[in-house]
Amino acid sequence: MKEQILHLDPHDDFISARDKMGWVQTERVLLVWPERGRALHRRLDLVLLHRHAHRLGAHLGLVTGDAEVRDHADELGVPVFDTVEASRKMRWRSRVPRLHPERGHPPPDPETFRRLAPSNARPLPAWADWGFKILFFVIGLGALLALAYTLIPSATIVLTPATHTVITRVEIIADPNLTQVEPSGFIPARTLRVEVEDSGLTPTTGVKDVPDKPAAGAVVFTNLVGTPAAIPQGTSVRTTGGASVRFITTQAASVEGRIGATVEVPIQAADPGPAGNVRSNLINAIDGPLGLQLAVTNPNPTKNGAVTQKAAVADADRALIRAQLLEKLKQSAADAIRSQLQPGEFLAQDSVTLTQIVAETYDRAVGEAADTVGLTLRLAASGLVVDENDARRAAQSALQAQVPAGEALLDGQAQFTRDPVAARDEAGRVHFTMTAAGSTLPLIEREAVQRLVQGRAIREAGNALFANLPLAQPPRIEVRPAWYAQWFSRLPWLPFRIEVVTTL
Repeated sequence: MKEQILHLDPHDDFISARDKMGWVQTERVLLVWPERGRALHRRLDLVLLHRHAHRLGAHLGLVTGDAEVRDHADELGVPVFDTVEASRKMRWRSRVPRLHPERGHPPPDPETFRRLAPSNARPLPAWADWGFKILFFVIGLGALLALAYTLIPSATIVLTPATHTVITRVEIIADPNLTQVEPSGFIPARTLRVEVEDSGLTPTTGVKDVPDKPAAGAVVFTNLVGTPAAIPQGTSVRTTGGASVRFITTQAASVEGRIGATVEVPIQAADPGPAGNVRSNLINAIDGPLGLQLAVTNPNPTKNGAVTQKAAVADADRALIRAQLLEKLKQSAADAIRSQLQPGEFLAQDSVTLTQIVAETYDRAVGEAADTVGLTLRLAASGLVVDENDARRAAQSALQAQVPAGEALLDGQAQFTRDPVAARDEAGRVHFTMTAAGSTLPLIEREAVQRLVQGRAIREAGNALFANLPLAQPPRIEVRPAWYAQWFSRLPWLPFRIEVVTTL
């Protein structure tokens, strides 16, 4: 069952409350008392409002915590609820208001007439008695015809009020510190937090010299003790001055068993690169026990140790892959937040922020030779989520403020458009705009319409309504029964026999 909810202000009296009820189109009217102040606390106010709702063909209900108002409502049979939601769940038990009949004078007592009649009055002749009977019959018949003329006819007037559009654009501020919608455009927001992770690779742009070929040459071993000595392949010899450079023999050899015997053996640097290019006579040490029997030297320099340039990791490479992943993860965080939205909610994209780097791991160090550098990044992010229904309620309040006096906003007709651009301010609040548009309907009182047309000719009544009321088109008037409309072409004299219907 449809209902119209009207919120009272602390300063409202019966007149302003009745104006708010206006020309209701629903079967129920629910008046919501303000949390503070005392509105309509007199019993007479409720009596009048109850009767007014009954005339409009609607049931009246109240939402109030005022004990005095609740007592008056119980006496009048008006249902009272604690909240608006309770009014939709509980059954309305309302009583038809008492409409006091007009108080007339009691009929005169016949005995009074007899006592007041003169004692010497003569009886009336027989023909006079019949004359009086006929007269009374004619008077009674005329009264019945007059009563039928008054009560039998009924009429239905269909009005099409002229509507017009109101539009407003309001700035909405979503604040995570609020818990309820404020009329000034402030609405609550909630913060959602997620963790996201991703990996990526990027080509390196640095250059590094990398050892390519080992140096090579020959050394001469000299017998120091006079006993034969075998020199196996892979014997290690090295320089001793400055940075030690190690070489390996590439062939096996032997030295005769006499002091001063020599043998020349080819060598190769243990590590590639130009560091193995040493001058003559710098190789003078033998690793291992052979160093006690033999001496070694290189009569000629070693040669051909070389380097080549290869790609290497630069600081800019790591910064680039980090920036790329941060941007990618920010979008991933927004998608993760959207997956948790409740119906009617939306994420303010500009509010998504990266709050913490949880883990950051590179697979290559700066300066390391590599064609690519990779990064695995895990971070925490948050975003502000807004309930669009809250924004619409705030926009509805702003739209209601644009309604001209004497008009009412059509329920369920408002349209709302949210600007997709939402900006976050320094305080962490989200700003966006809502455009609200709706149609207003002039408030036409049923009693005023009935008073304006009662007893008038049908054509005259239609012209009067169209001239005095804000209508989009001339009213439609139907009088019943058909014979009355044909013979008299006039609306009923009694207002309650005239039904007023509004349509869009």
